[in-house]
Amino acid sequence: MTMVITGNSTLQAEVEGICDVNIDACIQCGTCTGGCSGIELMEYGPRQIIQLIKLNQRQLLLDSKAIWMCVSCHICEDRCPSKIKITSLMDTLREMACKEPTTKTNEQIKFHKLYVKQVKAFGRSHESILTMALTFKGTPLPPLKLMKDLITRMRVDMTPPHRPNKSYRLSIRRVEEKGGKRHGK
Repeated sequence: MTMVITGNSTLQAEVEGICDVNIDACIQCGTCTGGCSGIELMEYGPRQIIQLIKLNQRQLLLDSKAIWMCVSCHICEDRCPSKIKITSLMDTLREMACKEPTTKTNEQIKFHKLYVKQVKAFGRSHESILTMALTFKGTPLPPLKLMKDLITRMRVDMTPPHRPNKSYRLSIRRVEEKGGKRHGK
């Protein structure tokens, strides 16, 4: 039997204030966890993350790899009978982890910041540039044989990405002006 926690924790109030999600609406049905495409890589599923927020387990959540394993596929949101925006909740937890880095989350934060910076610059992620950027930031390169195989079999695009057109850059600027500055800082 699942025990449902009620009453606001300070973490819950903070998360709800940032991402405008009513965490108390969660009925703990587990549908989100059942549909999660990354659940095998997470130590906590979406339902457990909501419970940990209610239990005010800030450090446990921010040190968790689960918030970084969410690929924002929105399956959990589509299936949720309470229409909880779990993807927004995960984004908020990642942003909070970026503001309060620990030795457990340094690698994930480094990747997250480089990825967001690259998407802002090119409109998409470019694997070879991301790999090189991570290498320069101290992450070791993948094994040379793997890199050779990926390049020779054309699994990794080595051509430089095209700069996005002016309309893309303008739309990014508009989003940032309207308050979308949370990512990439």
